[in-house]
Amino acid sequence: MAIWTVCCVCASADSLRFATFNSSLNQCDDGTSPCLSGGLEQLLTDPEFVQGRQVAEIIQRIRPDVILLNEFNYDATGNAANLFVENFLSTGQNASRHPDGPAEPIAYPYVYVAPSNTGIHSGFDLDNNGQIVSTPGTGLYAGDAFGFGEFEGRYGMLFLSKHPIQFDQVRTFQNMLWQDMPDSLLPPTWYSPEEQQVLRLSSKSHWDLPVQIGETTVHFLASHPTPPVFDGPEDRNGRRNHDEIRFWSDYISSGEADYIVDDAGVAGGLGENDAFVVLGDLNSDPDRGNSRSGAIKRLLDHPEVNSSLVPQRPNGATHTATFRLRVDYVLPSSNLQTEAVGIFWPDTRDPLARLLRASDHRLVWADVEIPSVPEPAGLTMAFVGFLIAIGSARGYDRKRYGKLF
Repeated sequence: MAIWTVCCVCASADSLRFATFNSSLNQCDDGTSPCLSGGLEQLLTDPEFVQGRQVAEIIQRIRPDVILLNEFNYDATGNAANLFVENFLSTGQNASRHPDGPAEPIAYPYVYVAPSNTGIHSGFDLDNNGQIVSTPGTGLYAGDAFGFGEFEGRYGMLFLSKHPIQFDQVRTFQNMLWQDMPDSLLPPTWYSPEEQQVLRLSSKSHWDLPVQIGETTVHFLASHPTPPVFDGPEDRNGRRNHDEIRFWSDYISSGEADYIVDDAGVAGGLGENDAFVVLGDLNSDPDRGNSRSGAIKRLLDHPEVNSSLVPQRPNGATHTATFRLRVDYVLPSSNLQTEAVGIFWPDTRDPLARLLRASDHRLVWADVEIPSVPEPAGLTMAFVGFLIAIGSARGYDRKRYGKLF
């Protein structure tokens, strides 16, 4: 079978396709030091921006109904997300003579962005290099931020859906302290007592995004734990990666989530029968790499998680990034039926192989059967603007719930 027929397969009429993709859309202003905000937004104003077109065409080829993009810079205005949707996803991205023909535009009427801990300065010397650097733009500043980032919002997240996001039910866990997790792996001597009083668990954020799909609400549990490297013998990043992943295991476990409090002050995790999908670049391979033993296995082996199907390349490999580790996941709950899974990784002979230059990660998808699946609303961009106006008029809390656009 030609590889392109695998990559471009569509979900069946009885299922929806959910995907995650570390898009590497994390640019600075001009690609030189100092590394400051605004670079991605500026690049996305140009519809010919090559990486933007590559990421968009990958999405258009796979055509997920819901997708999480990691490493998409956050900006408080939402302009970068708006530009990506309008200038890239809304235009068919195809310059190749591919057997499947042109890539078709794809519409996501529901968009969520929210602040990331990356680049938010802690006020402390978190990397213990003997200096507190409070001027954005360098790695020295990034090392003292709550999550590594040369400016606020670098390496953020973007969530796109064809189906309605229940914005008033969204929960974020950006501010939860690492020390508040019982039996955490917080390094006992690396951080001072004062630093432990402010250090957040999430290196970016953890989001619970309820999406209404017919009569079913599916909770999309999105995150991007820190890579378990770039530290020392104290293994502070490996420990944090472990606990960022453990957060979701506790969140979906009855009796284990009492300590969890969201940014609005609401305690607890998911309900016992709630449908969910854990997705994101979790930076942990179950068998290889530098992550702590059992970091991802705890989630993969959880009785409430359906991990029976493992995405594979045609050659049988399961890694999802060029550094040959499985780190990107779409994991439905055990009360959902998974029909198929896949990794977008065309063979070098395939015309679509040119798109792999977009990122060192690959898009991972799963086709999941959802009861009473309707056709997604065909909202126009003008109507999305109307939704924003209505939300604002009715007191829609953008700081808590993020932006529609």
